[in-house]
Formats: sequence, structure tokens, C-alpha cells
Amino acid sequence: MTPAKKQDNEVAVIGAGPAGATAALCLARLNRRVVIVDAAKYPRKYAMAGWINSRVAGLLSELGVNTKTLLTRPFKRVTFHNEDFSKSATPAIRDTAGYLIDRCEFGNLMAKAAQDAGARLVSGKKVVQVRPQEDAVQIGLEDGEDISGRLLVMAAGRGSPLAQAVGVSRTSSEPPVLTAQIDAPIKGGKDADESRVGVVLGLERRGSFVMYWTAGSTQTVSMNWYGDPNQAASRFVQVCRVLAERELIPVDVSGQAGKSVFARSPAAAALDMDTHVGKHTLMIGDAGGFVCAMSNEGIYPAMWSATIAAEVVNAALDSVHSQDELIRFNTEWRMKMADYLRSPNTDSQFLVPLIFSNQPMADRMAAAFFSGENI
Repeated sequence: MTPAKKQDNEVAVIGAGPAGATAALCLARLNRRVVIVDAAKYPRKYAMAGWINSRVAGLLSELGVNTKTLLTRPFKRVTFHNEDFSKSATPAIRDTAGYLIDRCEFGNLMAKAAQDAGARLVSGKKVVQVRPQEDAVQIGLEDGEDISGRLLVMAAGRGSPLAQAVGVSRTSSEPPVLTAQIDAPIKGGKDADESRVGVVLGLERRGSFVMYWTAGSTQTVSMNWYGDPNQAASRFVQVCRVLAERELIPVDVSGQAGKSVFARSPAAAALDMDTHVGKHTLMIGDAGGFVCAMSNEGIYPAMWSATIAAEVVNAALDSVHSQDELIRFNTEWRMKMADYLRSPNTDSQFLVPLIFSNQPMADRMAAAFFSGENI
């Protein structure tokens, strides 16, 4: 009998974003042979504003990543507004509400950390096919190259069609969550004023909101819309116009808002999936729907899901029944992350007014929105 061919890569990771890079980093530090494949060329060179949960500082510390290079813009003061801007509230935040980041710069540094730990990065090559084999998963690239690994971690981002190839599907009866973001340059912009981070709440019954902030010479306004998709653009325009009129943002971007392209967000979609385990495969990050439903913040839960997946994959590699070990991921992440991902079981029409009349409720809302605590 011919002995089974030893795989050059124990683990292949599709997607070099924060989720994929975190999984690769964890596994490489466990002396696993890891390859990461991403369609984008790294380091990415364009800028994209974002923010991240303050809990990420502890996670990065556990990963041994230098937070001084990643978390340079903490914000500690936030203003909540109601939908018609007649009321506002400033919650008391114990330490740091979160961090303003350049998403691409953050991703570049995480990918480098994974490479420094020993993972191999193949960037600028799109994965066009995933073929599960009896004892491995084969990845076909657009240039005809094949890469294989004994196990696969799928971190290919939202909406990837590759999941179906390994037997994982994501369906939901809920209306889609739509997101749009505008990044606008500020002439003569200086370092961000922490008080200029704000959230407009209660735009419709299900909890739609607009968040705005300024970081350096860039102003950002983002909308997260849970209501009728046909009303998203007009509502975004309206809110942006009022933000400018009240001088809460330095640049009126209502014109850009009307032309915004809204994308579907996988907010809390993980909770609707029957499984995150395919043949020799785990789904993490946006691909697995690991996005906080309340704030639509996805970087921290993506990285969190990656650390859990790395522990499971490492155990599976040592097991003669690797698929049975991978199945544990379904239980592990639900035990640790389910409460964090789901929205509060409260109608926002009743919750939001309390935020502007009750300081403890405003404080609890800030803790829920920015840190994922139970409201």
C-alpha cells in the first residue's frame, strides 16, 4: 500500500484580513505549517476608516501583538442623539469606548504579524475553486496554481460563494442589514476631537443607526440600516444633512449619501447558521457571520472567532478523527460568543427614549454598543 502523501501545509487559510491573519498567527505560534491566500495584494495601499471594540486591546496582548502600532486613536467620549436630534446624551464611559483605525493598515499589520510568526502569505491571487479531498482540501487559484492543506480555515469575507463547496450554507429569513460609509477629506484637518464621535439612534423600529467620527484629516459617516431597503438612501441623506447643519461634522456629505452603494452586512448571521463546519473546514469572521448585531462592528468578533477556531484546528490536527474534533467549533463559539453577537431582546422604540431620560440607561447602552456588554 502506498503511504498517504504528507501535506506541505497543515492548514490553509483563505483570506488575510483580521480573521484569517489571527487564525494563521495563532496556529503558526503552535508550530503549525500555515499558508494564507488572499486575492488582494499585501500590503494594501488604500485607506479605509473604521472603528473597533476596546476589548481588542486585551486580545492583541494575548496574541503578543504590539498594540502601540495598531491602537493609536482611542476615543473615550461619545454622544448619542435621538432620530430628530432634539435630545442627546453623553454616557459615562469607564475607560476607552473603542479605537478609531484605518482598516487596511490594521489588516496589513495583522498579516505581517502572522508572517513574522511563520505563516506563509500568498497574496494577489484569487481563489476560484475549493475541492475537499479524502484527507485534505485543495484550493485552485485563478492562475492555475493549486494549494492544499490538511485542514482549511475559511475567512474569505462576506458573501463568498466558496462556502458551498465545503457544504456550508448561510440562509436567513430576516431582512438584510444594509451598510454604507462615506469617508471625506477635511481641508486643514487636525487630530480628531474625541467629543466628535457620535451615534444617531432609533432611525426605525429595528434599531438602525448612523455613526460619525473624525480621525486626523478624514471625516467618516456610516449608516447601518435594518428597515425597508428602499428607504435607506433617503434616510442617510437626511441624517447627513442635519449633522452638517448642526456642525456635528465639518463637511456636508449629504450629496455623497444619496449616491451611496449599500452592501449587505452579515450582522449576527452566525446565529442563523446550522453549522460552521464543512469537510475539513471551519468558517470564521465575516464569512461565518461573526459580526455584532447591535453595533455592526465585525473586526473584534472576527478575531475572537479566529482564536477559537485555531484551538479547535490545532486539536484536530493531532487527532485521527479530525472531522469529529472540528465539529466542536459549533459548540465552542456559541458558548463563548452567542450573547455578544445577538441584539438586545428589546424593541428599540421602547429602549431609545430611556437613553435620553435616564443616565444609567445611557451608560448601559454605551457599554452594550461599544463593548458588547449585556444591556
